[in-house]
Amino acid sequence: MNEFDLINEARPEVAPYDPGVKALARDRLLMAGRPRRSWRRPYTFAVAGGLALAVGLVMVKVPPAPNPPHEMKLLSAAEVLHRAAKAAVDEIEPREDQYIVVKTLQTTDYSLVPYDRSRKHYYLRFKDTVWLRAGERQRGQFVDGVREQTVIEPLAYAGQPIPKSAYEDMGTRVDPIVYCKNAEKDYPTIKRLPTDVEGMRAHLDAMWKPKAKKLTPFLAFLAARELLWQTYLPAAQRSALYQALSTFPGITIDEEVQDAAGRKGIGVGFVSPDGVRWELIFDRDTYALLGDRSVVVDAKAAKAPAGTLVAATAQLEISVADSAPKVKIDDKFKSGRWCTGT
Repeated sequence: MNEFDLINEARPEVAPYDPGVKALARDRLLMAGRPRRSWRRPYTFAVAGGLALAVGLVMVKVPPAPNPPHEMKLLSAAEVLHRAAKAAVDEIEPREDQYIVVKTLQTTDYSLVPYDRSRKHYYLRFKDTVWLRAGERQRGQFVDGVREQTVIEPLAYAGQPIPKSAYEDMGTRVDPIVYCKNAEKDYPTIKRLPTDVEGMRAHLDAMWKPKAKKLTPFLAFLAARELLWQTYLPAAQRSALYQALSTFPGITIDEEVQDAAGRKGIGVGFVSPDGVRWELIFDRDTYALLGDRSVVVDAKAAKAPAGTLVAATAQLEISVADSAPKVKIDDKFKSGRWCTGT
């Protein structure tokens, strides 16, 4: 049973979520852009990840990056979000003829990859660089950007050897990014989003209608992550987003978390019905967004030991470039069947 089944069981009068919506939610949580198990297979950025956790997982320990010593007064989750909102600044101001460049690092439990049937447990890691067009899509333009993905050395679970097959994925590939119809990730759309709290809450709500009758904190987090991940949300919209999240009940704080790069920060997030806590990670001193992670907090609900890392990301750099790498545009991308987002 997953979070959608729980909703349907509690409210049988509500039409069940269809498989596509379930896949979308899991994809937003388990990182769109995850590589396929084998590069010889077809590749798509919108991979539907599963939330089922196998028994026997253990916490991976990423070597921590140094953080300046400090003393932080105990804050509430809402206070952290308000500080992050106040601290939001525009790091870049791209021209319409330029590209927004976002570099990220990702770690995910390989056993959750949906097309894998072996359920082997190790941590798959990869670095992404995406170049996103800053201007409006022009007539005849099929590609909205380029993704360069490098699969790096995996991490093992304690006491469990890494299978030889895990190293077969290592290497770099470059693919086009083509946004699906109604995607929210392109920069021209994002910079037109509301800059006030009520407007942003309404937008988060709209991202889930008509399937969700009520915008829950969990669904709000999913929508917020979609707006923040591998794109650039201007300061005004980012501030409104953080403030909107602060208005939801059930948000909690964890002052001792790490992103995928090992940087220590403050985690603010929600616990899903299946016992997994999904949180945004903010820098302790500047309140800038570092990344996010998901970790088991309810062993019984998740059917995995508490403290088990499910996935983690780190946003490493955002910049502007005048050009992007050249990439071959196949007919499958022009057809719109292979695309990023929804």
